[in-house]
Amino acid sequence: MIGTVRTSASLRREKFVLWAALAFFTATIVSAPMRWIFAQAGLTPLIYLPNAALLTATIWHTVAEVPAGEYSLQRFGGLAVIAGGLAIGLALLPPKQVALGAYALLPFWFGLACGPLLLRAWRVIAPLLWPFWLICLGGVITNSLVDYPWEGFAYSVGDVDVEGAREWYATGGGKRIAGLARASFDAGVHVLILSLLLAIETRSRLVAIAVWALGAYAVVLTTSKGVLIVFLVLTPYVAARRWIPEPALRALPVVIGGIGMLLPLAALLFDVRFDVRDEALANITFSFVDRLQNMWPEAWLLLHEHGHMLFGRGIGGIGTAQTYFEPGRFNAADNLFMYWWVVFGWAIFPLFLGTLLRSVLLRPHHDATDRRVYVLWLAALTYGMTTNIVENAMFAAFCGLAIRHVLARPAGWPPPQPAQA
Repeated sequence: MIGTVRTSASLRREKFVLWAALAFFTATIVSAPMRWIFAQAGLTPLIYLPNAALLTATIWHTVAEVPAGEYSLQRFGGLAVIAGGLAIGLALLPPKQVALGAYALLPFWFGLACGPLLLRAWRVIAPLLWPFWLICLGGVITNSLVDYPWEGFAYSVGDVDVEGAREWYATGGGKRIAGLARASFDAGVHVLILSLLLAIETRSRLVAIAVWALGAYAVVLTTSKGVLIVFLVLTPYVAARRWIPEPALRALPVVIGGIGMLLPLAALLFDVRFDVRDEALANITFSFVDRLQNMWPEAWLLLHEHGHMLFGRGIGGIGTAQTYFEPGRFNAADNLFMYWWVVFGWAIFPLFLGTLLRSVLLRPHHDATDRRVYVLWLAALTYGMTTNIVENAMFAAFCGLAIRHVLARPAGWPPPQPAQA
């Protein structure tokens, strides 16, 4: 009887987690028109219902793992790291700033907590990829032809002004197309992740290449250079993964992640100065050069002068939360590792290395779940070189999912293969 009750409760919880994920990701890909419609109708609080559902799902699933006996030393360690980040933040920052920092990371916490469930339920999730992809792709392409009424729209939550849909332009005056997302880079991320998952799921190489090409075209319209780089890096895998030796694939996340770590370290160790005289090249490389010369050095100063070098500034110490509470010290990090360095300090460095090295345990040729995690993790590491991906809702969730899967992979994986007769 007890087992039956527990199983029924577990099924209800898992269904709630999946419905919360569906509501959140749907709201994310159509965020701009949804926020605009609710704000126009005076129903602004409803905008945050999917976030509330995601928070409930994250807490419920995390707590439920304890009596179910699903906790391991690794998972307790993960919770201890998060608790430490909250404690350091509360010691150095206003409580509201810490709370906003934790809220900005909600999709990442969800991916960490509920990632295994999402992977187990992939047969339920997979049919949704096509309609989501068509919505995102159609939203961007249509927006390249017509202006949407919500572009540049903002609304207020209490005393805080919130950007509902960003209207901005690239260097040279070209419009950054956001489609149905809140900003062009969000639209690019949505198209990238959905195109990637569809391309590796379909059995037809022709369909996979067509999906990938259309996705790349939409990203070009958004002018999201970082997302376009991810497309370029992953194109060989999408087009010819069956012919690439698995050992080379397994090493690639370590190489890409290593470069991602070295970039902000170079800004710490060296005074990097570039004088790009060619105007066209300067326009292309401006953002990257600015990170090397300004953003990453200033992020290190933020850690070493306004935090604890070993334990960081805590959650909320960098990124979105600063815009409301520390605007004079605001730093976007714009690097996956730089963000966590400021939050957790140099103590997080062994975890960086351990997570990257465990990536080699993924077997994208032999296991369908590993293949999904592999491409998501590789995309996160590539985009994370020059972007703070853990405050981007969709990328954050899948990055958390990938990290959980990588760290949970048994050290003895893969199992030894039986000898051939």
